[in-house]
Amino acid sequence: MKKRIFIQNSCLLWLVLWYLVDAFIFIIKKDISFDLSLNLLRPTLSHPFGFDAFGRDLFLMVGEASLISSVFAVGVVCFSFFIGISCGMLLAVMPGFLQIILLRSLDFLLAFPSLLLSLTFAALWGPGWGTLIVSLLIGSLPGFIRFVYVRTRELLLEDYIKASEALGSNIFWILIRHIFPGVFSFCLVKLPNVFSHILLAEATLSFLGVGAPVGANTWGSLLLQGKDYLLEAPHVSIVSGLPLFFTVLSLQLLSEEK
Repeated sequence: MKKRIFIQNSCLLWLVLWYLVDAFIFIIKKDISFDLSLNLLRPTLSHPFGFDAFGRDLFLMVGEASLISSVFAVGVVCFSFFIGISCGMLLAVMPGFLQIILLRSLDFLLAFPSLLLSLTFAALWGPGWGTLIVSLLIGSLPGFIRFVYVRTRELLLEDYIKASEALGSNIFWILIRHIFPGVFSFCLVKLPNVFSHILLAEATLSFLGVGAPVGANTWGSLLLQGKDYLLEAPHVSIVSGLPLFFTVLSLQLLSEEK
């Protein structure tokens, strides 16, 4: 029990501190300046993250990239929750034949790794925010819809649902009044896990050059830049990747410990 509390507190502490730093950087920073005389300069006391290949302060760059990637991931998670919960609940009450067809379609999509589906769509349509949103939804929605479908089917077997049906409530009223609150509270448990997967998928696609538009400052774009300087300036990849690693790890641990 003490170990679980310690893990939860440590994860929450990291997330709070890191995003407070991001917010502070966003508030105080001006335009990030280029100074080629400082390119690939290693970390110092005054510049703890060092400089990138264009002479930009990596502390400011990583903070900005983290905020952009996180805000983008929050938007995608909200879309996923809205579409996933709606489609999952409707799928659970559809007629048998149509339900079987849609379930087999979901099974077909789930047979492929979610990142592979996202990567395929992004590679076909090229980099861009719109492409990135759609590709991440394609990768994350099938599993989430299936999760909501299973939970809805479980709730439909509860006695209070059968009592509501006996009193004459139609299925849409039952979904909105009784099923939705139970499904939504259950899905909140998966929120950190879904958020961490979206963050990691965005970074992966941007790192591969098929995610965020060229020139956008995201976690993946910083890692993409760092791979060209692994020998002469490994700090570019290290200071860009470690915050992402700790953020994703904290979210995953929070999801598991709930």
